[in-house]
Amino acid sequence: MQILKKNKKSSKRGALILHQFAPTELSVSGSPPCLKLETFLRMTKIPYQNDYRLKFSKKGKMPWIEFNGQEIADSNFCIQFLKREFKVDIDSHLNSTEKAISHSVRTMLEENTYWALVYCRWLSAFGAEYRRRVFTKKFGHLVFPLKHLIARHITKRIKRDLWGHGMGRHSEQELYGIAQRDLLAVSEILGQKKFLFGDKPCLADVALFAFIAASAWDLPESPFDELIKTKAQNLHTHAQRMKELYYPDWDEIISRNATSS
Repeated sequence: MQILKKNKKSSKRGALILHQFAPTELSVSGSPPCLKLETFLRMTKIPYQNDYRLKFSKKGKMPWIEFNGQEIADSNFCIQFLKREFKVDIDSHLNSTEKAISHSVRTMLEENTYWALVYCRWLSAFGAEYRRRVFTKKFGHLVFPLKHLIARHITKRIKRDLWGHGMGRHSEQELYGIAQRDLLAVSEILGQKKFLFGDKPCLADVALFAFIAASAWDLPESPFDELIKTKAQNLHTHAQRMKELYYPDWDEIISRNATSS
């Protein structure tokens, strides 16, 4: 996939622009990092504008933000910047041990479990419908040979990334086993609480919500969807609670995107 270069025109002074992938037909975002960052903005009530054009950051990543002429890439670096700039901290209610556990949960989901989602979405039979939706929406206007070449290029790159990370060296069954153990561990931490550490959400809750919405909700009948319907139903309840709190316009966003596509 070609990485688009940002033009030299800077964003309007004071306007925070969130560059991210467009909503899917089933979720406000199919990208956990993008949904995590937008949810953080909503939780902290920081005004922002979405830019769904396929403009990658200088690091070649999504999401990224522009603010007062500055460009920050990577969702976690964006959050660190926003915390300093706007003096907000959604983890302020946690003690030091809870902050350590929260960091560990988020890192596990983003650096380990995430790769099972990548495999499921782009390389497995469970992701066939997802791939059809993506390629139809993004490349449906192209002639067949070109669409085929783009699909091959994306698949080849994802296989390379998975192999380089190490997760791609496992079998499909082993990958889903890793993801299940990760998510069941988070399910155990959550238990019957509203959020991971009680009645108030933290950044780990945001990361968990973003992962469930981008995996189970965006990949119906996948191993992720099956897990939250059987062994980890509290993760589904948790995600629904986050959605109701911060996305009363969830269905509107999805339908608006479908209409404009």
